[in-house]
Amino acid sequence: MRVAVIVKNLTMGGMQRASINLSETFANEGHEAHLIYFKQKNAVLTPSENVHLHLFDLEKSLKKTGIGVLLNVVAKLLNGLIRHSYFLWQGLLLIPIFKYKLHQLERQYGKFDLIIIRGQGTFQMIWPYNDEKLVIQQVNILRKYNTFLHNYYMRKLFNNKKVMCNAQSVYDEIEQEFKRDNIRPKSLNVIPSPINSKQIQERALEYEPQYNEKFIVNVGRFSHAKNLPLLIDSFAYAKKNLQLEQNLVIIGNGGLKNEYDEQIKKLGITENVHFTGALKNPYPWVKKADLFVFTSLFEGLPNVLLEALACGTNIIATKGRGGTINIMSDKLKENLTNFDKIEIAHKIVDVLNSNQKIDFEKHLQKYTPSSVVKEYIETYKKDN
Repeated sequence: MRVAVIVKNLTMGGMQRASINLSETFANEGHEAHLIYFKQKNAVLTPSENVHLHLFDLEKSLKKTGIGVLLNVVAKLLNGLIRHSYFLWQGLLLIPIFKYKLHQLERQYGKFDLIIIRGQGTFQMIWPYNDEKLVIQQVNILRKYNTFLHNYYMRKLFNNKKVMCNAQSVYDEIEQEFKRDNIRPKSLNVIPSPINSKQIQERALEYEPQYNEKFIVNVGRFSHAKNLPLLIDSFAYAKKNLQLEQNLVIIGNGGLKNEYDEQIKKLGITENVHFTGALKNPYPWVKKADLFVFTSLFEGLPNVLLEALACGTNIIATKGRGGTINIMSDKLKENLTNFDKIEIAHKIVDVLNSNQKIDFEKHLQKYTPSSVVKEYIETYKKDN
C-alpha cells in the first residue's frame, strides 16, 4: 500500500514526532510511506531514510504570484470582519496548489491508497480537499471557534469526511459534539498512534545524561495546555513538606519559560529544577528518571506517556480530557490524580515509595506497529 501522512510542520512537538512515527511504522511494515509537511520554519525533525519526505510550502508558493499576495490580503481583511474565518479563505487559495503538488507527486510515485492528514490545524489549510482515500486523524479534542459561526466552520471541516480518532475518549467526545452540532462525517473510527518500543529502547541507550541527582521528569512544549505551573507547585510542595528526594527535570521549550523561571524563583526551588531545553532524543533522560509526571489539561493520545512506558519508567497523570485516561488503565489507574497540587505531591511520593509493579509490555500491546497498521488496512478496506 502507498500511504501519505500529512502534518503542518516538523518542529519539536509530540504531534510531529507521532506523525514521523506513523510514517515510519507503515514503512517498517513493508508499505511505501511518504511524509508531507507544509511549513519549513523551525523544522528540526526528520523521518528515517525508508520514508519519502516532501515539503509542500503552500503559503510560499501562493506568495510567489502577485494575485496570490493580493488575495491573501483580502482573506486577512475578511478575517477582520468575520471572526476566525481566515482558514476558510486561505483554504480556497491553497487547495489548487496542494492538488497540483499532490498530482505531481503521484505522477512520480503512483497513486496513493491512503492519505492521512494529522490534526484539525493541518486540515484547516486545505479544508476543501475531499477524496475517498482521505482520512482526517483527529489527534486531540476539537478546537472551538469562539464565534456564532462555530457550527458552520465545523461542518465545512468535517461533513462527509472520514475521521479517525487516536483514542476512545477522544472519539466519545467528538461523537457527542458531532451529534449536537448536526455534523455528519462519512465515517468515525478509532485507531491509536503506534509506538515502536524497540526503537525507543535503543535510542534510550544512545547517551548518558550528565546529571547526577535523582529526578522526576516531564517532556513537552511549553504551552498553557501542558499545565506545567501545577507540576512545579506540586513538586515544590512535595519537596518542602513530604521530604521528596528527587529533583525535577523539564524537557522542552517555548514562550512561557520566563514565567516558569519566575514561579520557580518565588517558590525557592531554583536549585532543584533543571531545564534541558528541547531534545531530539529525550529518551535517555526519561529512562533514567524515577518517575514521569504529567499534568496536561487535555490531550489527544499523549505519546509521551507511551514513550515513558517504553523506557520502563512509571507514570502518574492528571485526569485531563482526551486520551490520557485510555493509557492509564489496569494498575495505572492507581496513578491518576485530580488537578490538585497537594494530591499530586502525595501521589508522586507514594508511587516513588511503593513497590508498584507495572507490566509495561502489556500496556503497550495495542499500540504496536503491526497491530496499528493492520487496523488502518482493515478500516480502509471496510470504508471503501
